[in-house]
Amino acid sequence: MDLRELIPKDHPCYFIQNVVDEIDFSKVDLNYCYKAGKPAYSRKMLLRLVLMGAFDGGLSGRQVAAKAATDVSYMYLAGMEKPDFRTINRFKVDHAELIDDAFKTTVLMAKELDLVKLKHIAIDGTKIKAKASINNLTNQEQVDLLKDILQKSIELDEEEDEILGDESGNSVPKELIDKESFEKIYKKVTETTKGDRNEFKLRRSSKNLLDQAKKDKKSAKKILKKVEKIDTELKKTTNDVISINDPESRWMLNKKSKWEFDYNLQIGVDDYKGIIISSSLTQNPTDVFELIPQIEQINETFGELPPNTQISADNGYSTNENMDYLAENHLDGYISTRKLSRKLKKINKKDKPFGKDKFTFDHEKNTYICPMGQILENQRTLKIKPRIIYWTNNCKTCPKHQECCGKEVTD
Repeated sequence: MDLRELIPKDHPCYFIQNVVDEIDFSKVDLNYCYKAGKPAYSRKMLLRLVLMGAFDGGLSGRQVAAKAATDVSYMYLAGMEKPDFRTINRFKVDHAELIDDAFKTTVLMAKELDLVKLKHIAIDGTKIKAKASINNLTNQEQVDLLKDILQKSIELDEEEDEILGDESGNSVPKELIDKESFEKIYKKVTETTKGDRNEFKLRRSSKNLLDQAKKDKKSAKKILKKVEKIDTELKKTTNDVISINDPESRWMLNKKSKWEFDYNLQIGVDDYKGIIISSSLTQNPTDVFELIPQIEQINETFGELPPNTQISADNGYSTNENMDYLAENHLDGYISTRKLSRKLKKINKKDKPFGKDKFTFDHEKNTYICPMGQILENQRTLKIKPRIIYWTNNCKTCPKHQECCGKEVTD
């Protein structure tokens, strides 16, 4: 059976296939020629799956791999192949330029079909949470100590290999030799810090890395490479700590005013049909440096923006440098200043009759009085968060109950 008989004629998978067919894969394919092992999956096929996953809302590698075995449109794009999710994820990392080319081809075709007008462009950013645990952090001292331990362990292993010869000539199993040598170096390095008044200890996250390196010399070199990458990223940032799981992420303040390891995603959208015409993922915790790169990316794709093109953004992009850039390039910028934004937020607060600032606190009686005159005499202390909740049973019969507490609150 031809799978196209089961897929609607206007399905986006056909558009994705046409886009990928126009991309040049010759340079990429050269990297896979004359290599030992099983033949690699087609890069065209993998790109088709990745783009289809992006079209369906940004599916993960596991979700795309699952759909390649169950969804008819994905099966058609994959040519009935079933690549592993690791292969898909590795393709995203190793061949980001192909995905960029496909993105540019898509928006250029949208421009050709008059779906992009480039009269008004909106630019904004959002924080994307990294897969980084708050308990799996490290700092410069930890990194330096880890590098010292791993390097000396690898050197000792290499010395033993010269003395004992190949693995086949050893009378003691290699795993036992590596473990003993590793423990020896670890003990030697850690003992050098015991005489210091400010004794430095390895964190649990660092010990976990050392446990992974104990398996054999190959594992030790792999972990050392990972630690060196962490060290490089740590030197790039002004933060004192960095995530071991995702060292490229940065400590940022999210929309809920909570600090976490995030990435800053920036997009530019054409106002006419809401088509994304620029995008980037950055490590900058704020948006102040991201307006110009977005506009330049649009210029690279479509050519120089016409004069008086409207550029709108929030007050996070309000800097003298950005405003000067817009003026020099004859672009019509609509960016609120921080002062105006703060003023508007205060006006919005006045429009909320039951906002927190409308409740009066009685210090002598330790109670609150609501705008309706009710006394909130009951108290409950939360154990999870250090705060006290005040309430009264009269809230249930208050005519402004829903307006004050919200529809979801029933007591």
